[in-house]
Amino acid sequence: MEEIEAAIPDSPLSDHDPHEIHHIGEAVEATRLFEQVRVVCWIMTRPETHKKKGMHVKATWGKRCNKLIFMSSQNDTELGAIDLGVGDGRDHLWGKTKAAFKYLYDHHLNDYDWFFKADDDTYTIMENMRYMLSTYDSSLPIYFGSRFKKFTKQGYMSGGGGYVLSREALKIFVEVALPNPKKCKQSHTGAEDAEMGKCLANVGVMAGDSRDSLGRGRFFPFTPTTHLMGGVPNWYLDYVYYKPDTGLDCCSDTAVTFHYVDTNKMYMLEYLVYHLRPYGIAHHDPFPAPLPPDHRSVPKKVLQKMNVTSVIVKTEGTA
Repeated sequence: MEEIEAAIPDSPLSDHDPHEIHHIGEAVEATRLFEQVRVVCWIMTRPETHKKKGMHVKATWGKRCNKLIFMSSQNDTELGAIDLGVGDGRDHLWGKTKAAFKYLYDHHLNDYDWFFKADDDTYTIMENMRYMLSTYDSSLPIYFGSRFKKFTKQGYMSGGGGYVLSREALKIFVEVALPNPKKCKQSHTGAEDAEMGKCLANVGVMAGDSRDSLGRGRFFPFTPTTHLMGGVPNWYLDYVYYKPDTGLDCCSDTAVTFHYVDTNKMYMLEYLVYHLRPYGIAHHDPFPAPLPPDHRSVPKKVLQKMNVTSVIVKTEGTA
C-alpha cells in the first residue's frame, strides 16, 4: 500500500521534554561546546515562507544556534525575521547576502565566533558543526561548507548546503571586500554563493576542508537520500571539489547540513537524530576533532597546534 504524504503542519510539532529519563545528562559535552564555540545562524527566507518553513526551522535545529536570525524582506517579530530592505527572488540573493552579513557585522561581530548562513530548507546538526569548528580559531580568516571547484582557484561553498565564516572572515569581508568593486560585485544580482566565494578568495579568506578525517563530507547540497543513493545531478559531479561517494560512505558520522529538506523531512530528521537510538551503543568521538585529509586547506597555525609535521603538508596529494 502506498504511503500517504503527511500535510505540512500549521504550527510547530510538540517536542520531547528534555527532562525525560532518556535525555537526562546526554548533552554535557554539547553544552560545553555551545558555550565555547558560539555560532549565530542567519536563515535566507522570504515573507511567504515565514510560516511554511521558517517557523519549523525555529522549532527544530534552529533552537540549537547560539542566536537565530531570519533575513527577509519583511519584519516578523514572532519568527525573528528582519527586513533587510532588499527584494526577494533569485535576482536579489547576492544583495540580500551582502546586507545580511553587514547586519551581523554591525550588530553581532563581537558577540559570536562563527557566522553561519543557511536556507529555510536546510537542516543542520549544530553539535557537529561546533565539533568540527572546535579545532579552529575564529581569529583565522577561513570559512567552511559544501565545497565546489569553480570560479576561483580554491573554489567556493554551495549556498544551499550552508556555509560558515569565522569572525575574522566576516570582518575582512565587510571591511575590505565589500567596499572594493575590484574585490566584490557591487550590484545585487548574481549567484550569492559563487559571488561570496570570489569575494572571499580576493581578500585571502581560506576555503577550508569540512570533511572528516576519513574524507567523508559534512556539508551537503542535497537530501540524505540523494547522497546515499548517488542520485545527484551531473552538474554536481562537475562542480564538487572532492570526489563524492555513495552508500553509507557518502557522509560523515558527524555530518552537519543537508539541503532541500522539506518540512516533513525536517521533523523526521529531528526525530531520527535527536530521539531514536539503539540501546547500548555509545559514541566515542576523539577530541579535538581529527583534521580532514586535505591539509592544504588547513591553516598552518592549526597544523602546528595539532602537531602535524611539515612533511605531511608538503607531500599531501590532491584529494
